[in-house]
Amino acid sequence: MHAWSWLAIAGTCAVLEILNFSLVFASFAIGALAAGLALLLGANIPAQWIVLAIATVLSLRLKPIASKYIFRKTPPSDTGIDALIGLKAVTTSPISDSQGSIILKNEAWTARTDAGVIASGVDVTIVRIDGAVAIVVPRVESQIN
Repeated sequence: MHAWSWLAIAGTCAVLEILNFSLVFASFAIGALAAGLALLLGANIPAQWIVLAIATVLSLRLKPIASKYIFRKTPPSDTGIDALIGLKAVTTSPISDSQGSIILKNEAWTARTDAGVIASGVDVTIVRIDGAVAIVVPRVESQIN
C-alpha cells in the first residue's frame, strides 16, 4: 500500500466520525494513521495491518475515558418556575394572605404572603410559586440575587 492510501482511509474514517460521532471511526482513523507511519518507517504490508489492528484496539480502549469528557453534561440548572425561587421582586401594592401584586423580572405578578402584611414598594423574595401566584416574604439584606 502507499502512504496516501492510509491517509485516505484515515480521512474517510474522520469524516464518518464527524457524521456519526460515536468515537469508533476515530479509532480506525488513528489506526490508519499509525499504519501509514509504520509504512513510512519501512514496515511491510502484514506489519502495517498489524499496526492498524493494535492502534485501533488501543484507541478503542480509550473510548470510555474520552467519552466521559466529550459527552459530559452541564450541571442541572433550574428552569421555568423553579428558576424564579429566590429572586428579588418589588411590591406594587400591599401584600397580604389574600391579595397583592409585585413586579418580577419586569412582569406584573399576583402575590401572597404568609408573613402578615407587606407594604407597597418593599423588596421581597420569592419563596414559591403556587399556580400563577408568587408567594413572597420580605427580603433580608444578606440574600443577594
